[in-house]
Parts: sequence; structure tokens; C-alpha cells
Amino acid sequence: MTMWNNVILCLGSNTDCEANLKSAASLLRAYFGSIRFSEAIYTEPIGLSDSGLFLNQVAVAGTNASLEEVRRAVKAMEKRLGRMSDSKQKGKIPIDIDLLLWNGTILKPADWEKEYVQLLFRSVAD
Repeated sequence: MTMWNNVILCLGSNTDCEANLKSAASLLRAYFGSIRFSEAIYTEPIGLSDSGLFLNQVAVAGTNASLEEVRRAVKAMEKRLGRMSDSKQKGKIPIDIDLLLWNGTILKPADWEKEYVQLLFRSVAD
């Protein structure tokens, strides 16, 4: 019997933001099938100097895939949308897709606790 897994993701981009979030949403829809997205909001960069504003969005989805399968799929999506290993050092992030929660377990506590993440999550969780 396969298990249904609930996942919460956070998407962010500071380069061609709207187009990159739209492309990421399309890839995530194709992968998960059933997925809901919050509105997208601009936020100040955290921990990156010489970086523009980030456009951020939260998504809630369900899947039969394992956590490791979802991680690999998300990394492949980031790469497909232009994310490189040195993107963070350059301060240009075409797309960042983080797995924040998996079946209620917080995977990235520092990201989950950010005020804008909580705001966006509440808007899509209902």
C-alpha cells in the first residue's frame, strides 16, 4: 500500500521573478497534479548582499512519492529553470524551491518560522 504524503513548499526568485515562479508552478503542477499556491509577495533578501527583492510563494501538495523522490524532482526543476551551484554566491537566484514540511515534520525550521512564510501558508492552508 502506498502512503499519501503531504508537503509544503516555498518558492522564491530574485531574477525574472514572475516568469520563473510561473514556470516553477507549471513544473510542480505537472509533478504533483493536485497543488495549491498562495499569492506571491516580494520580500527583502535574507543573507544575500547585492541581491534584488525576492518574489516568494508557498505551495501545498500531496503525493505518493517518497521524500527523497520529491527532493530529487525539485532539484531537477531548479536546474531546468537555470539554478546553478554558484547561483547563491552570485546573488542571482532564478528559482529556489524548498521543502518546508513533510507530513507535519518541519524540514527547514529557520525558513518555516519566517513571518512571510507563515502569512503565505495561512492564506493557502484553508
